[in-house]
Amino acid sequence: MPLASLVHRLGPERLRPLTETTGHEVAEPVFVYEPGRTPSGGIALVPGSLPGAEAIGELAAAGVGAAIVRAPEAEAEAFAARLAAEGIGLLLLTEPLGWLELAGQLHAVLAGSPAPEANGGGDLFALADMIAATVGGAVTIEDPHERVLAYSSLAEQPTDEVRRAAILGRQVPDLPYNPNSYERLLQSAAVVRFAGAEPALLPRLAVAVRAEGELLGSLWAIDANTELGTPAEDALLRAANLTAVHMVRARQARDAERRRRTRMLGDMLDGTLSPGGCAAQLGAGPRDRAVVLAFGQDQPVIADKLAEVVRGYFEVYHRPALCGVVEDRAYAVLAEPVAGGELPGLVRRTVASASAALGTLVRAGLGYEAGAWTELPRARRDAERALRAITHRPELGPVAGRAEVADLVVLQELAAEPGEVLGEPVPAVAAMLEHDRRYGTQYAQTVRTVLAEGPRGGTAAERLAVHPTTLRYRLRRAEQLFGLRLDDADARLVAWLQLRLR
Repeated sequence: MPLASLVHRLGPERLRPLTETTGHEVAEPVFVYEPGRTPSGGIALVPGSLPGAEAIGELAAAGVGAAIVRAPEAEAEAFAARLAAEGIGLLLLTEPLGWLELAGQLHAVLAGSPAPEANGGGDLFALADMIAATVGGAVTIEDPHERVLAYSSLAEQPTDEVRRAAILGRQVPDLPYNPNSYERLLQSAAVVRFAGAEPALLPRLAVAVRAEGELLGSLWAIDANTELGTPAEDALLRAANLTAVHMVRARQARDAERRRRTRMLGDMLDGTLSPGGCAAQLGAGPRDRAVVLAFGQDQPVIADKLAEVVRGYFEVYHRPALCGVVEDRAYAVLAEPVAGGELPGLVRRTVASASAALGTLVRAGLGYEAGAWTELPRARRDAERALRAITHRPELGPVAGRAEVADLVVLQELAAEPGEVLGEPVPAVAAMLEHDRRYGTQYAQTVRTVLAEGPRGGTAAERLAVHPTTLRYRLRRAEQLFGLRLDDADARLVAWLQLRLR
């Protein structure tokens, strides 16, 4: 995408170019700059103090298209001159916007809109400008959830604080009269007029955007001087039909890209995509290992939504990842330097952010494979095993690799595929279980607790809330009554497995 288009879409009042934008192209990924961790291409977010010559060389070597800073203007201009010498554009963030929020908006612009057509038809922002010029008032295009998809930026057209807040937050402010206003709008097939309350809210014209009866969003135009008459209403109504075409095309483009990623992800996880193809898709280096993440959540959440949220956060952390849904589960595949060791922390931050965004606890199992991208199916199985383990034992935390929960994985798989281990208890265990069932005794619980404590057997009495003498008596009686052989290692193992997995 041309850098000038990016500035136009996000608004020059938010991102001010300090270098020439003509001829600069920008693309994903959007990443926070860290020394030594610069991906190829993309847009670098540079929080904090401005970096030195070494960092500029690193950005140039990686082919970064543009950088965004928040700094005093004089410092930023000096930095811009040094970047321009390396062919890198610089934008100055002039509003108090969080870096994560900015990254999300950049990603939405870069990945969420279809490529502009020759007549500008694929560009919702250009379309908003065209509608504003035709109707005679500043325009916003919203989705059905009152999120701002695009807005006009014609300098001569008045605006108000509500529109500014909606554009900055990409969401219409939650105002007390919103429900009634939107109900009126959605019940009408014609243009609806809304009175304003100067200076916070100017009068508006609005119309719902529909395609074959499906609500796609709405168009809003400011009527600052209440001079927009019937011609403006007719123009806005025609514009709604044109906007519907563009929104459907944009959705089709997003759906097509999502399907492409899903097919690619499925081929990776099934082992049908070549190792070279896997590595190339993610820009993996020769020493990088493959990592598969399997995601789950406590409450029902559409897996596609979870995958998109995770994808957005990985892009913020400049980790190219292929995210999608395979067999109703959200997965991510990415490359990690073997010596890096930073991925678990990144995944924990991503899971915490996704949990907050979705309103439910998200968990992730990690599966590693150091074998040159040849064993992604195995890494997937390990990720799923780790996820099952931490779902069964929440106290282990929301993120784990299979190596961290290997013992629990073995027990779960024994329980899931018990065969003879659980199918037919050995006589001693069967007799003990039957005795407890018939007489209400607690021999099985006692033996299981003692075996679980292992060398710390002294704490078994505390856990059972009995005197140590009582505990020893129960064990002797269990051996006498049922023929348990707790002094035999094999007998202890079998008894432990059959009691533990039941």
